[in-house]
Amino acid sequence: MVPYINYNELDEFYTLKGVGNLLKMDKETLKQSCRRYDITPQRNEIGDWGLSRYDLRRLHNFLYKEGKASANGKWMIHGHDRITDGG
Repeated sequence: MVPYINYNELDEFYTLKGVGNLLKMDKETLKQSCRRYDITPQRNEIGDWGLSRYDLRRLHNFLYKEGKASANGKWMIHGHDRITDGG
């Protein structure tokens, strides 16, 4: 389950380690999730790789919807709902 994040309290930029901590996921899972949703990490002014507040919100929203859909017996492919037949 995707943890709750208060969007109003987010900083402008999060390192990849910080994103992983916020979303409770390891580096490899984060990498796969970013690739799946076409979210590209970027470097900040001091050279750290991470996500802007906007991209973090997008990723969180995609993951939330994915988790909600799978809890309802659906699964997601690139943001599109697909209903499983249960077998």
